[in-house]
Amino acid sequence: MKRILTFVLTLLLVSIFIDAQDTIVNRFLKNWKIVDMFGTVDTIATDTVHLNFQHKNYIDNFSIANSYNGNLGSPIQSKIFADRPVSSGFIFAEPYYPYLQTINSTRFYNTKTPFSTLKYSIGGTNNRESDDVGFLFTANANKNLNFGALLDYIYARGEYKSQSVKRFAGSLFGSYIGKKYSASGVISTNSLSNLENGGITDISYILNPPYGYESPENIPTRIGVAAQSSFKQFQLHFNQQYSLGFEREVKKVKDSIVTEFVPVTRFIHTLQIDNFQKRYFENSPERTFYKNTYYTQTNDTAALQRVSNRFAVNLAEEFNKWMRFGLTAYIHNDIERLVFSKDSLLNDSILTNVKIGGVLSKELGQKFTYRISGEVGLVGYKAGDVLLSGVVGTKFRLWKDTIALKATAFSSTEEPDFYLQQYESNHFKWKNSFSKLFKTHIGGTFAIPTKQLSLDAAIENLSGQVYFDTLAMPVQHNGSVQLLSLKLKKDFRFGRFGLDNTIVYQESLNDEVLPLPRLILFHNLFYTDKWFKVLRIQAGAYVRYHTSYYAPSYMPATGQFYNQRTMKIGNYPVMSVYVNAHLRRTRFFAEYYHLNELFMKGNYYSMPNYPINPATFNMGLTWNFYD
Repeated sequence: MKRILTFVLTLLLVSIFIDAQDTIVNRFLKNWKIVDMFGTVDTIATDTVHLNFQHKNYIDNFSIANSYNGNLGSPIQSKIFADRPVSSGFIFAEPYYPYLQTINSTRFYNTKTPFSTLKYSIGGTNNRESDDVGFLFTANANKNLNFGALLDYIYARGEYKSQSVKRFAGSLFGSYIGKKYSASGVISTNSLSNLENGGITDISYILNPPYGYESPENIPTRIGVAAQSSFKQFQLHFNQQYSLGFEREVKKVKDSIVTEFVPVTRFIHTLQIDNFQKRYFENSPERTFYKNTYYTQTNDTAALQRVSNRFAVNLAEEFNKWMRFGLTAYIHNDIERLVFSKDSLLNDSILTNVKIGGVLSKELGQKFTYRISGEVGLVGYKAGDVLLSGVVGTKFRLWKDTIALKATAFSSTEEPDFYLQQYESNHFKWKNSFSKLFKTHIGGTFAIPTKQLSLDAAIENLSGQVYFDTLAMPVQHNGSVQLLSLKLKKDFRFGRFGLDNTIVYQESLNDEVLPLPRLILFHNLFYTDKWFKVLRIQAGAYVRYHTSYYAPSYMPATGQFYNQRTMKIGNYPVMSVYVNAHLRRTRFFAEYYHLNELFMKGNYYSMPNYPINPATFNMGLTWNFYD
């Protein structure tokens, strides 16, 4: 701990020295994300806000309520249905979603000066620390061309036995923005490995630990052999666009005319290559924890290799001043190779999919926007799949406030993922003939940004839902499951004090198929100020809570969350206190997580047999460089 404190203080002192030498320079930095296979850009703010910096870790940044193994980097599932990721086509990737560096998480930049960020965080008790180190660099070769690199490494031993996690993610990214031609691309790799302990053997070790078992690392766990899961993903994503159009006069300056290029038609191509691999290994077969063990060795592998191409033609919205709309037509092709193996047994399948679709949209301006899209699968494994979706939004002034309204709807018919239909390993094997899944969703958002108020509401119907039952086997529900969800977010400011509030209500009409906590609360009370004209301070406390329910448990051999009806989780608050500091280029936080464990009795489980960490001290910093 002395080494860490010395490191932090040194960085702060150096940062103060550098900032003292800094002059006011017009530094230009923009960043954005690519949000779909068309290369659509969504501009986002640069991550330099000091408020709530302690929540930038991968778990808290994913959702305000999560099921996970209790350790940073372990498989995770949000307890809020709306926060769960859309299927990637490889079910074994979903529990690792928040940790993956892919096109969905890549930020692209345009800057007049090289920009880099160094981050470091540490937490946990003595000799059980969790470390996260990251580095970002980006620079422009000229005003159009940018490139960059991102590296991130996690090593977390965990507070309980056989729980350690290693994770490495890296990416190279770049973008070119020209008048007629633009392109963006990323090459990323992800590697995660985590030991599997099956959870602790008895819940009494948390509520009333017997003598000698007060320390989490001494609590016995349910898997008695050395077991390890690993996940790897490689992705290449490249989008390019070429526009045909004309020059339009913008204004006259003295004797010259300033013009802008107005695109009329865009030709878009997107290439994406994905390579997923999931492995589960035991040094000797575990026969007590699992109901079935079929072979004398456990070395299970499942993989998916996919090449996707999308070609699109877009009638641009910008060229028509009087009747603004954009129209896009596209064709999409996937070629997939799926492999699962057990020792000498190898199953290899090649699947192809071809689908066509179109989008009608108006996304410029704020008074009225819409995006209506549809696609249908023509050939291959997902022939007959249909997706229809629509988003309509508007903003208007009401007295001194801005009101934002948005309505969303979609209906989809889709084939279940291949590995839900067929899979074989040492402890699990299945061969199913599930019918297509049918989903409908209707939702809306009411927001007053000036009042820091938003309300989201949605109704969903899930027909033919596939889930993992109490035996951790995939089954299909013969009927429909309805889901109602409400999310209210309201932040208050009273001078230098603030109170952030998020309330989520979910009602699943069949909790044996889709179990969810009905009520989830997050409250954050803090004080913030600026000291010595340069140092921004935030000090506060926050609490997380959800009602009790039969939370899904976790199956190590498949890496999937499955339903259970023997143990309820919840009705236990987790309170933490923290301090954030922001000194120009440097942000720092110190947090005492799960403070109430020191004085409050309770079963603090994330999910059955998997407790969260006891009271621990965490801290971290980021340091930005603009030259």
